Amino acid sequence: MRWIAAVLAAFLCAAPALAQEATYIVTGAMLPQNRAVDGYVQTVTPVGPHEVRVRVVTDMDPIGATGVAVRSGSGHAPAVPPGFTLPRSLAEQLQPGETAWRRASSILRWTMSAVTLDVTDREPQDAISVLRRRRARCSGLANAAVALLRAGGFEARTVSGVLVGEREIIAHRWLECRLPNAGWVPSDPTLGLWAVTPGYLAFRAPVARLPRIRVVSTSGDGLATMPRTGGILERPNIGADLICRAIGAPRGSPAHAELRGPRGEVRHAVLHPIGRFLNLRPGRWELIVREGRQVIERRILMLRKGSMHSVAVKLRNGPEAG
Repeated sequence: MRWIAAVLAAFLCAAPALAQEATYIVTGAMLPQNRAVDGYVQTVTPVGPHEVRVRVVTDMDPIGATGVAVRSGSGHAPAVPPGFTLPRSLAEQLQPGETAWRRASSILRWTMSAVTLDVTDREPQDAISVLRRRRARCSGLANAAVALLRAGGFEARTVSGVLVGEREIIAHRWLECRLPNAGWVPSDPTLGLWAVTPGYLAFRAPVARLPRIRVVSTSGDGLATMPRTGGILERPNIGADLICRAIGAPRGSPAHAELRGPRGEVRHAVLHPIGRFLNLRPGRWELIVREGRQVIERRILMLRKGSMHSVAVKLRNGPEAG
């Protein structure tokens, strides 16, 4: 995609598989702050003078936003400039009464396709300048996306911080948008839709001088298993549901279903005779059904977002139900 500059693309590809959880020791005059939004929690604990331990946990599960966009009167910087309106090509894509998640996603997609990321850009990074020349650094891209979201009826704000890679640390900026029944949700136009990783450390203000950061521990980031729409990585809003039904009557305790997800997550349900798995991440799951210690069913399921899936499993220890 043309919005990805080669420099940042190389940086992201070189980044370690930063997991859904990472811990750092950060030392400097300016330090990260506690932050908790949907899909991103950063906890900061002082450990010494100008030094903190930072734990970042991210979540790629479906967001679960509902409802339509409602224009808010609260002012979160950067504010929409006077007279600022949605570009005609974007406004024509937005439909009256569409869901808030779909509307916000359309605005973010338009921004990512219309504005080229250029890490060497030294021109003003305010939204109007960026949208006029269609080129920006990460800060200008975030500023433009936030202004467009606010003009489209959303509360939105930029987030300043750093991005921790395998070989280097860079100052970075992303955004958060408030979605109905989900709250503030992070998104990085240089990465995809509605997702950040534990490599993102949030600060109170733009980082002019990089602090010293030591990586204590990391695990994987979950990006490899996330779905893509039109080539763009996207954290889904609506998950998949699965009903697992046992056919027959067990001799002893009810059968037990185990579901293993695309990033190693595990869900459990007891079949009485139905077990329900709700709001699952779309993708490849492995279903394992046991009677006692005996595995009676093992199969691979491809779950689609927004779909209700059903599986029937015949028990071996009891007569078939009528």
